[in-house]
Amino acid sequence: MSTSPFYRLAASCVMPNVSEDKYSVDADYRENIHRLVEAGVAGFCVFQGKLEETASMITTLQRIANGNLLMSADYEYGLPMRLEGGTAFPQAMALGRANDTAITRKIAQAIAREARGIGIHWNFAPVCDVNSNPKNPIINIRSFGESPEAIIPHIVAMIEGMQSEGVIACAKHFPGHGDTAIDSHLALPTLEYSLDRLEQTELAPFRAAIGGGVRSVMVAHLSAPILAQAGNEFTEVDSRFQFDGNLPASLSRAITTGFLKNKLGFRGLTVTDALEMQSITKQYSSGEAAIRAMDAGSDVVLIPEKPWEAIESLARKAEANPAFAERLRQAAERIDEAKQWCKNTSVTLESKPISLEEHGTLALQAAKKAVRIENGNTILPLSQYETFAAFAVMQDENIQPGAEFFHYLAQVVESDCDFGFLDANISDEDATALAEQTADAEIIVVALFMRAKSHHGTVDVPSHLNHALSLIADGRKIIAVLLGNPYLRDSITANCYVSTYSDSTPAIGAAALALGGKLS
Repeated sequence: MSTSPFYRLAASCVMPNVSEDKYSVDADYRENIHRLVEAGVAGFCVFQGKLEETASMITTLQRIANGNLLMSADYEYGLPMRLEGGTAFPQAMALGRANDTAITRKIAQAIAREARGIGIHWNFAPVCDVNSNPKNPIINIRSFGESPEAIIPHIVAMIEGMQSEGVIACAKHFPGHGDTAIDSHLALPTLEYSLDRLEQTELAPFRAAIGGGVRSVMVAHLSAPILAQAGNEFTEVDSRFQFDGNLPASLSRAITTGFLKNKLGFRGLTVTDALEMQSITKQYSSGEAAIRAMDAGSDVVLIPEKPWEAIESLARKAEANPAFAERLRQAAERIDEAKQWCKNTSVTLESKPISLEEHGTLALQAAKKAVRIENGNTILPLSQYETFAAFAVMQDENIQPGAEFFHYLAQVVESDCDFGFLDANISDEDATALAEQTADAEIIVVALFMRAKSHHGTVDVPSHLNHALSLIADGRKIIAVLLGNPYLRDSITANCYVSTYSDSTPAIGAAALALGGKLS
């Protein structure tokens, strides 16, 4: 560990990640996490693992840190976004379609209570991006909708619900990641719009979030030259900084300090998106990225690729530069304020047992309200057919959601059915063979488990899939169930469409109910 007098101050502004599934089995990994705690890091962003084991890990880390860690996580639609356990709620776009802000607020409270129950103080939600680009490969159903008017009421409800339960909400991804066609996990997207357009669309939800009392904002890894130019006018002249409109917003003083803090008046906790993303690591070392993020005005350096390097670099910079040391102190004070808010709020909150059954009922209620059926009047319900065939097209090797769909469908519909998984790159020969194997089926159901995921780079289906489905159907009608990306409506030819705007468990159940004619 460094002997720099600024080392502990530097560490207190860095938040690495931790995964229980590694912590519990890898002694070297566990020792490194414990060393980071002892170095004085701000806290950790919690990733994959089992529910109870994660809670136990957090308890252990807090014991080592004397209860001084700020623990964060990405639980946009509930703990199952990262953990094996907890309640999966519908994704944000489904809540937007359900269009019931009372339900959105209750879901935010439920997520916060489950998160707080395992020791999480800070949830990186809600997503405030307007998904105005159907080809967006990373936002998609994580957004509440396609216009500021549609999403703002749900953003405010989510913030109110989460923070009422003592969990810090986070408006992300500032200044708006919705109208981009590049995944910032892979490369740096750019917003090339006028300031008027940005004000009306991208920035409106963040203004509403700040007005609604959100306690933190996450700044994205995307460049916005026009916004940077505007923000530069609100940034103090400082010889240390040379204006660069093409910097990622997360590393841009003009955007983070000039626009977010000075122009929009945000006074809460500012955090970078994960600095391990390739939009950053392709251009900057962990140390350089950490210094630039702190100089830009971020308070929390989130998940640098090499946390020890980030801490060392911040400490050395502070030792050599009094102005930078003061910037670190300001950030550390804001982090301490957040920790204190969590502690004070938890004391005043009434302790109630968490009812997963009640939360599950709430999740299904929202999922059912979100379902949209197109051309279903004569084609549904499936119970009118003696036999049907149902296929699931999966996005990756995880077939569990498809198996859940078949299970629920078999419970809802008593007709004879053949179930099977489809490879999205199925050959004509295999498609023709499936047509012969399912010749007795009167109708074909195709469930498409496709949505935006990090590092995939696209939300499209292979162009050949539509042709293969027509071969399988062989003249029979097709019901397309869009479990995830609703924009696949334009890529798949079918006679009936069922859209859930979510691929979580309650949405899968709601889709089965819709096919069985059980939704009003």
